[in-house]
Amino acid sequence: MTTVQSALHPMPRTANGTTEAVILDVGHGNCTVLRDGSRCVIVDAKSDRLLYQELVDAGVRRIEHLVLSHADSDHIAGALRLLPNEDFEVGTVWVNSDSQKDSQKWHELLVLLTSLAQAGRLRPRLAICDLDGSDLSLDNVLIDVLHPTLTDIGHGPGKRGKVRPEITTNGMSVVLRVSLEGHPALLLPGDLDSAGLEQLLSRDKDVSAHVLVYPHHGGHSGAGPEDAFTKTLCDAVSPKVVLFSMGRGVFKNPLPEVVAEITRSFPEMRVACTQLSENCHAGALPSGDRGYLLNRPVAVSAESRSCVGTVRVTVADDQLQVEPTHLAHKRWITQQVNAAMCEPDRQLALPRPRVP
Repeated sequence: MTTVQSALHPMPRTANGTTEAVILDVGHGNCTVLRDGSRCVIVDAKSDRLLYQELVDAGVRRIEHLVLSHADSDHIAGALRLLPNEDFEVGTVWVNSDSQKDSQKWHELLVLLTSLAQAGRLRPRLAICDLDGSDLSLDNVLIDVLHPTLTDIGHGPGKRGKVRPEITTNGMSVVLRVSLEGHPALLLPGDLDSAGLEQLLSRDKDVSAHVLVYPHHGGHSGAGPEDAFTKTLCDAVSPKVVLFSMGRGVFKNPLPEVVAEITRSFPEMRVACTQLSENCHAGALPSGDRGYLLNRPVAVSAESRSCVGTVRVTVADDQLQVEPTHLAHKRWITQQVNAAMCEPDRQLALPRPRVP
């Protein structure tokens, strides 16, 4: 367990009365912590180490709800070690069944949930749909479940039938809209694909949010041109910030065509990646002053791979605020990143070696 560059401008942790959303830099995967004072809801759990550190540092001992958007390993792996940990009390674990997911980690999770439920340690809920939002919310954190519907989880993922549309495992991802103190703060769509998005938008629900955590880590949407999916999604959500929770060197996300569509059609939107994409900066990791990074847990190797790193969303002066700030983060990008996709009009030349 480690915090990135903790010696650089260390910040005091938030007081127990704080309402916040923390999107952890877990590399390729997702994990969001929603806090209302000492109470919290966790959405997805890629890394148990980083999540454990975040909870301990914040003084959280009670996890009201753990929502696992779908059965992929990069969303559930951390739960396998976090849930048995007696340092925390867990209320309810929410996850939808998936007969098409035949992975060892998914099987281990189901066995673990059975064991912990029998021991009275938690309550498993093997169904979560758009009827369950009121059950997840805290006093100052309103959580709306937008997708899937009861009909969707009743049918489950599978091919098109006589009365049901085709829906994939990714298309069944739980989509949450999170409001902090009355402000629509986050849209958390898991790995929602193009078919799932089409179904979600057909229901005429409010999906607007200040921060969009882009689905599937900026990877392929499942069908059709990626720029069309991106434009449809960003049109609907109308975020101020589009955040890619991704790992450097894994699948080379986010896709260049995805970022290009955002910067072309929505130039007012801030684009940020938790880790530095190889599409922006190949080769050795850049250095430079990273004092803008929050003193929060991030996935690191010998040197930090973070770009914006872990992100925190709060309410101040009746407005949503996102940290790290755009200005400080952009300054580092401008100085250190060779060909940042989020700044398409500027590419830095590679430094030339000095001639003796």
